[in-house]
Amino acid sequence: MATVTEPTVSSEPTSATEIADTHSRAPLVALAAVVAGAFAVYTLLASLIDVPRVHPDEVRYAIAGSSLAEGEGLGLRGGEYGYGPLYALVLAGILLLTSGLAAAYDVFKAANALFFALTAIPVYLLARRLVPEWWAVLAAGLSVAIPSSISVATVMTESLAFFTAAGALYAIMLALESPTTGRQFALLAAVAAAFATRPQFGALYVTWILGLALLWLILPARRPRTRKDVFQLWPSAVPLVLAVGVLASRIVSGSSPRESFGAYWELWRGYDPLQVAKWLVYHLADFEIYLAVVPLAVTPIVLAALIRCGRAGSEASAAFAALFLSANAIGLLVVAAFNSTPYAYDRLHDRYAFYLVPLWLIVLVAWLADGLPRPLVATASGAVLALVLPAILPFRQLANEAGIDTVPGALWVWLESQTAGPGAISGRLLLAVFVVGLLLAGLILPRRWRLALPATVLAVFAATAVFAWDRMIDAPENAVLGGGLEPAWIDELLPDDARVTKLYIESDACPVSTLTRHALFATEFFNVTVDRAAYIGDSIPDGIPLDRVEVESGRLVFEDGAPFTADYVYTQPGIGLVGRELATGTAAGLVLWQTNGEVRVVGAQTTADVRTTDCA
Repeated sequence: MATVTEPTVSSEPTSATEIADTHSRAPLVALAAVVAGAFAVYTLLASLIDVPRVHPDEVRYAIAGSSLAEGEGLGLRGGEYGYGPLYALVLAGILLLTSGLAAAYDVFKAANALFFALTAIPVYLLARRLVPEWWAVLAAGLSVAIPSSISVATVMTESLAFFTAAGALYAIMLALESPTTGRQFALLAAVAAAFATRPQFGALYVTWILGLALLWLILPARRPRTRKDVFQLWPSAVPLVLAVGVLASRIVSGSSPRESFGAYWELWRGYDPLQVAKWLVYHLADFEIYLAVVPLAVTPIVLAALIRCGRAGSEASAAFAALFLSANAIGLLVVAAFNSTPYAYDRLHDRYAFYLVPLWLIVLVAWLADGLPRPLVATASGAVLALVLPAILPFRQLANEAGIDTVPGALWVWLESQTAGPGAISGRLLLAVFVVGLLLAGLILPRRWRLALPATVLAVFAATAVFAWDRMIDAPENAVLGGGLEPAWIDELLPDDARVTKLYIESDACPVSTLTRHALFATEFFNVTVDRAAYIGDSIPDGIPLDRVEVESGRLVFEDGAPFTADYVYTQPGIGLVGRELATGTAAGLVLWQTNGEVRVVGAQTTADVRTTDCA
């Protein structure tokens, strides 16, 4: 594989040295341009999104950020937060510098764009362990050009998680090369930052442990042989000791270990190994199509070469091979385990795995930098893998309307729609042509045309991104504030210290339109004065802590019979409350009421009597 060469002492005149220095800075200038360009493009694209798209996730983070900014700590409608605090801290900082959620919304998305763009830096540094500067710039540029960039338009953790995970992967790489005490503490700090962004990234600690074991397999001479060797790894044992201590304290106190999972307590459950294995294969196939085939097809070639170079003395080659294998094994296993549960809704979730994409792109770039080697056995292995995986993946899993969950779906849904109807051409046939064509390009393209391969990958990224962004920009949620309606319509009317409750009903007997559902969420998102929510009867919970109430003799009461009280309530049109109607807002015609005490429903004696405009 391509290796980094040591600098030599030059005897050229000063002017020649200055020219050389200029050339050496050029890749860094190009990297800065990649970061700046990505930030500008994604900020512009995100500005085209007028309202939140992903409910209740975006509302959840907005509530947490507002709670912090108001000095009330991390909370959700008075309940526990349970998610990584780092993104909420970012939102709170922005809110302190702006004049409310409506004003901060575009700044939130710009911050996301910045985090996403900055990911190019740790990816560049990671790639530099294997390839020269310009190839590392290429890896960094491809990594921030991925179509998962649509996440910058959502007020969710994805963009910050992409950045913190890339930093953690780089820190793990350095520690694998040389596990000094300082590097171990650095990797633990980087993993902690990633974990504080998204608890899923606790798996990065396991990535480090497994990576260390794989490194010892590749380089037997690196295995600890004495007590001193083992003791040098003591910093890495600290999280394990803490985790065991927390688990033991739960058991001793009589509480369930699932409580350690916070908001993810539902994932403390049994898993079917066959279902997990199935979803792991599906996600690997999804990655192949996401990455335009070639990176996956050449992976056996690159890994074999890295292991060979590692055994010949290259610490960086051995470390990256161990990192790549451990990160993908653990990362995809976590996503596959989640996908085997009912909470995944039987669809792919590359949304939770795209932080691994830069590793695959570095593999591609390493192969290109090494001159497109094609040894028979490794090349054949990669080709078989590239052909078999898409054949196993059900096409409906790829071509789905799952928004940001399955990003390649945006492209393949469109292709399937273009081939619908009579005729031999189908979406599945186009997928076969796509896979075979790109695989053949990787197998036969001459070395002098090697840059055509990353250009092709970039073109696939661009095509996928066009449809993914179009799906985001033209989403039905836009109708909520269509025609320039005021997003902070409640905050504009009430004093800052007012407290407003969201009240809704959504059940089989009284369904809610898509417009009304989005309007209920969007109103809570943009209005800081909304701090509580309640649902009536058997309505579908909105995914954030809230109260259930019933109607008894016209009064709203809790399940224990206590009266439900509020000063202000906003709800769906059609639900009349005793009090004063103050305003209507959003295209759904939501109504704000001043109730000043016990909340009573006009014309309803029981819960079954409640009717909205949607269900009347």
